[in-house]
Amino acid sequence: MNTLQKLKLVAKSFTILYVEDNEALRTKASILLGKFFGKVDLAEDGKEGLEKFKKYHYPIVMTDIKMPNIDGMTLSKYIKHISPETKIIIMSAFDDKKLLFKGIELGIFRFLKKPVDVSELSDVLLKALMEIKHERSVKLFYTHIENILNYQSSMVVMLNDSKLILANQMFLEFFNLENIEDFEKQYKDIGSQFLSHDGFLYDFKDRSCLNILENNEKKLFHVKMKNKDEKICHLILKCQSIPEKDNYKILSFDDVTELKLLKLFDNNQTKDDTKEYDKKAIFDLFKVVQRNNAKIELHNYYKGLSITNDAIVSDIDENFITIKTSYLQQKAIQYESKVYLISEAFPNVIESTEIKRISFDKQIVELKSLQFVKTSPVNRRTIRVTPEDNHSVSIFIGENKFHGDVHIEDISLEAVRLRLNALPPTLEKGSHVIVDLVLNMDKRPFIINSQAEISSIVELKGAYDVVCVFNQTKKNEMVKYITKRQMAIIREFKGLQNG
Repeated sequence: MNTLQKLKLVAKSFTILYVEDNEALRTKASILLGKFFGKVDLAEDGKEGLEKFKKYHYPIVMTDIKMPNIDGMTLSKYIKHISPETKIIIMSAFDDKKLLFKGIELGIFRFLKKPVDVSELSDVLLKALMEIKHERSVKLFYTHIENILNYQSSMVVMLNDSKLILANQMFLEFFNLENIEDFEKQYKDIGSQFLSHDGFLYDFKDRSCLNILENNEKKLFHVKMKNKDEKICHLILKCQSIPEKDNYKILSFDDVTELKLLKLFDNNQTKDDTKEYDKKAIFDLFKVVQRNNAKIELHNYYKGLSITNDAIVSDIDENFITIKTSYLQQKAIQYESKVYLISEAFPNVIESTEIKRISFDKQIVELKSLQFVKTSPVNRRTIRVTPEDNHSVSIFIGENKFHGDVHIEDISLEAVRLRLNALPPTLEKGSHVIVDLVLNMDKRPFIINSQAEISSIVELKGAYDVVCVFNQTKKNEMVKYITKRQMAIIREFKGLQNG
C-alpha cells in the first residue's frame, strides 16, 4: 500500500482546516484535500481561521504564513495556546530561518515550501495523522487505566520517572486536589511528601526515596504523609513496575493510621507529630467556641499575682487567634510572656507563649504558639510570688557554697524556685541543700535559712531553674511575707494600669 492509499484510509475519519488568502490556491487545495479527508473546512485569512478553530478545535491545520489580519505564525500561536496537541503545517514561499526557529519554539509540526509538492504533502499529512492516532490511543489507554485505578480501595498513582501522570480519586481526595496538575503546582514530587520517621521511607540528604523504590520493586515500605486536614497518616507503600514500559511504575498506599503503630518505630517523633496534630485540634476547638459565641477565661500572672478575665474569640487565622478582652487583662498580657486559656470546650488548659500584637484601642490581643498543657499556674495549689529585686540568696551543697549567679524566680509557703547560671556537678534531683534567703518585709530583712530537697531541675537557654522544697520554715512569718508581698504587687500593677 503506497502513501496516498494509506493517507486516504487514515484521513477519511478526520477534518482538516485549510487557511489561505489566495482564493485560487484555496480552491485547488480543497479539491486535493477532499480526496482524502472526511471534511475540509476553509478560511480566507488568519482571523477567520481562528474563529473557526475556536468553534471546532481541528486536530490538524494547514496555513499560509503571509496573510492579512492575522498571519500564519500568530494564528499558530493562538491555536497552540488553545489546543497544544493540534498538528500545524505551515506553508511559505519564503525560506526564512528566523520563522523556522520561531515555528520550532511554537511546536509547529512541519514547514512546507511553496509551491508544495503533492508527494511531500501526502507524506507529511500521513505522519501527522499517524501521530494524532497514536496520541489518542495513548490518551485512551491512560483513561482506561485511570478508570481501573478509581475502583481500587487504596490510594494509587502512576509515575513516569518522578512525574505523576495518573492518580485515582482516593489520592486526589487525600490531598484535596482537583487533578494531578494541581499536585504538580504545589509539590516537587510524591517523594517530597514523605515525612521523616525512624524506619520509614523518606528523602534524606542525597538519598531519593523514589530511587530506592526503583531498586526494591514489590517490597513494602512504611511512609508518613499529611492529608488535607494536616493530620499525619501512616501508610504502607508498594511499588510495581509496568511491563514493557520503561521508567513507569504504580505506587499503592494502604492507610494503617488507625492501628497506631507509629510509636513502635519512633516514640519521640510520634510526640512531635502529636504536637503538630494538637495545633490543628486547638484551632478547630477555637472555631467551635467562636461559632457558639462562647466565653473563654484568660489567666496571667504578674509577679505571682493572678489576673483573670473573660474573653471572646473574634478572629482565627492560620497561625494565630485574635481575642477580645478587658483593658486590665491586656495590661497583664503586656507584662507577662505567657497566657493561659480555659474553656469548657478545651480538654486541657491551652498555653500561648507568643504575643503577636496588642491593640488597646480595639481591645484585642493576637496569640501565637498555642499548645495543650496538663500542668500550668492555673492549677497551682499554693500561692507563689516574685520577691522584690533587692533580695539575696545563697545555696550550700554540703559544706560548699555555690559561687555562681543565683536569684529567686518565685517563692511559696512550701518551696522556692531559683535561677542558676550554672549547675554544680553534685546538684541533682533529690539532693539536699541549705538555702539562705534574705527578703524584705516592712523595710526590714526577712531571713529564711532552711534545709531543702531539690524536687526538679529544668535546663533553659544558658541557665537552670531549680525548685527547692523547704524542710522547715517559719510558717507564720512566711504567710505574713507572702500576704504583704501580694499587696505590694497589687499596688504596683494598679500603677501600671494608670501608666
